[in-house]
Amino acid sequence: MPTPAERQALLFLAAVAVVGGGVRAVGTRTVARDVARAEQGPAPSMDLATRALDAQIAAVDSARRREHETQSTPRSRSSRTPKRPTLSRGRVPAPVLSIDVNNASAAELERLPRVGPALAARIVAWREQHGPFESLESLRHVRGIGPATARLLAPLVTFSGRHSPSQSEAPASLTPRAPSAS
Repeated sequence: MPTPAERQALLFLAAVAVVGGGVRAVGTRTVARDVARAEQGPAPSMDLATRALDAQIAAVDSARRREHETQSTPRSRSSRTPKRPTLSRGRVPAPVLSIDVNNASAAELERLPRVGPALAARIVAWREQHGPFESLESLRHVRGIGPATARLLAPLVTFSGRHSPSQSEAPASLTPRAPSAS
């Protein structure tokens, strides 16, 4: 047999369950009524906050519809997706005009494309250990600078005041000379 305190607790829990079920039933009717009103459009007497909330909900719904429409459209037959330029986190590239590799600090070298903090530190360390760079070819001795990076850096770097020759330019000693008519 339950004690009087236990009977009182059971009675209380039963009352809470009955009231909760009633509130839930009334609440669903209220929600259904509110949804029907929202589909008809905002009432002119609604306050500003309610209208703003309805506008936000409509914007989210339209965005979801657009997202669903774009997913259902057929994609191109190309298996490759176009590459978008990416930036490392929080790093906005500064415009690079020309950087003297033999005089630049590691921070200045980082302004070059594909040169991060680690590669800039290796360039400075190599320069301190072996002396100044003479050309783009000597810069390629640094681990991390291959042919592609060298081609990218060619128009952007100088070596102690001299501008590095680009791919189209060749040193005067390598250009074929026309036979002179003597």
